[in-house]
Formats: sequence, C-alpha cells, structure tokens
Amino acid sequence: MLWMRRALVAAMVIAGTLAACNAVLGIEEQGARPVLEEAGDASEASAVRPAFEACARDVDCMAPNGCYTPHCDTVLGACTYALCEAKDRTCARGICNTTTFACSDALPYGFLAASYDVGGVTSGCGPRPEACVAAVFPFLFIGTRDDVVALRADDLRATADVKVAVTGLTTKPQQVIASGRRIWVLGAVQGTVPPYQLPIASIDVPSDPTVTELRAQTTLVGYPFPSAVGFPAPNGALFVAYNDAMQGSPVALVQAPVTDTMLAVASAVDGGAMGDAAAPGRSTTTMFRVSGVPAGASMVATSGGRAVLWRYPSTFNLIAAAGTPMAAVQGDLPLTPPLGSAFGPPTTSFAQGPDGTVLIAGPVPVDSAADCNCTTHARLQYVFPNAIATATDVGQSLDPEVWVNPGPPFPCAARTCAASYEGRRFLATWLDHRTALTAAPASNPLGARNVTDVRLLGRDPFEANPKRRFTTKATDMPKGELGVDRVALTASNGIGYLVIADGQGNNVTLAIVDPACDGVTAP
Repeated sequence: MLWMRRALVAAMVIAGTLAACNAVLGIEEQGARPVLEEAGDASEASAVRPAFEACARDVDCMAPNGCYTPHCDTVLGACTYALCEAKDRTCARGICNTTTFACSDALPYGFLAASYDVGGVTSGCGPRPEACVAAVFPFLFIGTRDDVVALRADDLRATADVKVAVTGLTTKPQQVIASGRRIWVLGAVQGTVPPYQLPIASIDVPSDPTVTELRAQTTLVGYPFPSAVGFPAPNGALFVAYNDAMQGSPVALVQAPVTDTMLAVASAVDGGAMGDAAAPGRSTTTMFRVSGVPAGASMVATSGGRAVLWRYPSTFNLIAAAGTPMAAVQGDLPLTPPLGSAFGPPTTSFAQGPDGTVLIAGPVPVDSAADCNCTTHARLQYVFPNAIATATDVGQSLDPEVWVNPGPPFPCAARTCAASYEGRRFLATWLDHRTALTAAPASNPLGARNVTDVRLLGRDPFEANPKRRFTTKATDMPKGELGVDRVALTASNGIGYLVIADGQGNNVTLAIVDPACDGVTAP
C-alpha cells in the first residue's frame, strides 16, 4: 500500500539522521507516523495521528489540511504546521476558510504579531507567575488556581483566544513544565507529615493544531519531602527535585505515563539502595541524592541530563546523570565575567532550552565615571551553550535595558541617589541556540518602568536589533509592571508568548511575538 511504502521511507530517513544526536539533545526516538492514502480526508488523518509526529525534514510531515504548511522542528525532531503562511513572503499570514481549507487575504504583521484578552481565565497557579505558563507549539498552557487552560497559539493574526479542552487533569497546578513535546503539571505537595502525596500529570502534545481535546494522565504518588520542583528532562521526561543542598539535592527522573506510586530517596553512591525505604508493595521511582553539594546551592535549571546548581552571585555546579545511580556533583564553574548583581537571589531568573542552553538574567550596577547617577543594567548572560558543555560561557552577555536613578551634580564625592540603584527582576526565554527574548521594565528613554519592554537578543555575533522589540502601554489593563502584575514569558518553535495578568490573576492578556519580524505596524 502507498502509506506503507511512504512510512518505510520516512522511517529510514529519520533513523539515519536523528539517531546520532538523540543522546545529546534528549530527543525521543519514535518511528515515523504512517501516511494515509492521498484520498483520505482531514478527519481520517486526524484520527490516526500520533501525539508526536517524528521528522528529519519538512517533507516527512503531512499537514492536517490545506491551510497549513508542514515544517520540521529539527531540535525536537517533531513536525509543526504553520497556519496560512504567505507564499514567498515572510512576516505575512492569511485567513483560513474552514470550509474550503484555503487561505486568503494575506497581510503583513510585525514583531508584535497579535495580542488579545484571554477570557474566563484567572492566572495564578503558584507563587511564581512564569512557572505557571508553558508552550509546546501550537498550544500555550496557562495554569490557573484550579486547572490548566490550553490555547491554540499558532494564529499570528488572531484577535481572540481559542481554547482547547484539557481532560483527565484532576489536580490543581503548582507548576507547568514543557519538556520536549510533553507538558507536565506538578500539583502542590499534600499532607503535613511524610509520606506526603504529590500529584503529577502529563499531556502528550500533538503536532496537529486542529485537535479539539488534549488528554492528561494524572497520578498521585507518595513523596518524602514537603515541597517539590520540576524541570525538563531528556526524552520528554521530568526531573522532580527537592531543592535542599543539606539533603543532597535529591532528584528523580520521572517517565510518562507515570505508573509508579511512590518516589523514595536514596544516595547515588548506594547504587539505588533505599536510604528511606519505600512502602512494601508499592512500585517506586528513586530520588537520588548526591554528596558534595555546596552549601547554599540551589537547582535552577537543567542542561540535557544534568541538573544545574547555582550559588549567589555567579558560581555554578553540574550534577551529571541527575536522577540516576551515577549522579555526581561536579566542581565549581564560575561565570566569566561574574554577573555582579548586588541585589540578591530574588532578583535573578533563569531560562533554558531543549538543546541544553542555560541563561541567567538579573540587574547589575554599572556606574559611569562621567556622572553621579546610580545606573543599573538588565543583564542577560549565557551560562552553558549546550547539553555537553563542561565549562561556562565566557563573555556572552547583553544588556537589554538601562535604568538610571538621578544622583547629585557632577563632580560628586559620593553617589547618594535618593532612589538608590534599581534592583528589578526580569524574564528571559530561549528561542534557539543563539537567540533569546527578554521581558524587562522599560528603560528610562522609552517611558516609565511600570511597563514591560520585550526584545530580541542574539549572540555570535551580539545583536540587539532596535526594530525587534515592543513595549506594553501604560493604558493597558494590566500594563505589565513586573513585581506588581503577574508576568510570564515563554516560547516554542521560534514564537514568543507574553502572558500578563493583574496581581490577583485577573484580566489575562496574551501577546504573540514573531522574533523574525521588525516592529512595524501592519496596515
């Protein structure tokens, strides 16, 4: 049959191209999906599509209908589908006719491609707004106080939200994590004494943007600690960690679907022998603690299969083979130059990419010899460039914003600025191996610091294109004041998403950013 012949060819292409890099990037090894007879309709195609559609090239992917152009995300080895791309035109999209599945009326858009209110959603699943938002293209996931809302987020000319039902989620989210083509949801740890209970849910995100339902699988597992944090792991898995250096920073490697009913802690040097015995008769995933974790170190990210530990202000350690019996903490890796923040850990944030890139973002005092002002730069710095780097990046930093608080007239004996230095936290997200987005309080020349400036930053060579940016408006509701409003920034498949809610989680808005486009206003 035709579909069998095409499936065999696709599988051979994928096996030859992807196998060598899977171990480095943590891509799930899955066979090519079967391709339907060309006479099959869109509904028939949707019925047999697996959640994860593997690919090595664009030609390995089959669009769900005529409104979509197939592409291959080569980092994840997964098919993606662009809605109504304009032929031979960048930064322009058309409108899909859902009867004929043909696109028309292509119009240009800019860096800020679309923005609209998200109705009926109260953001606020946990204490950190950015931990409640994650994207796996073509969907965006927002954790609320009670559940997770999924939005179709592939329409770069959208004017209203399109929600997709999430079924099977039976826990209130505390954290939403994207790992490969999978979304993980961690609930709050339940109970007052061990063994506690930890809700864990996973959603295999389909490549097909036309699906009408996303299915979650939720499991309640026994857990030995009073808190938990999750990070992406290779092959779409999840690292569950207890972030305590005194306990040896225990980490479990959790696979989907979750079938074990308990996480139990052991020392890696014991080869998996339970230090805290699991309950008899319960299937167990082991959390491996390691010796030699420096005091004050905190797990802030992952880089491939390695846990990334950070000590204020600029020292890192890697836990190799995290969540396995071979887990071991490695030596100190100072950041060069040091980030130099004088404002403490609460003002520092981190971002990571599926290729193992890790970034740090924080405010840095930078004074000029020519004035007496108190000046702070918002600094984004690359920590690790990929999943196999054994040393920190050197000199890979950019300053997207500058905040100046006036001081005494020049010359001055000392800087005695009434407002001191601005210690503003800001956010970053990975786009690809050499580019990132940041969302920070706007610099003085661009307006008050109670609005958010979103911009593209590139490395190799350094780039801060002034046309690749937009700033929220003081008249917006909410206006995007970091520290007052709930602001989250994430990205997937090269598209950025800025989610803003007020301090109570109401009035949620979504801005969709295409970093490949200049900040021009479309007609």
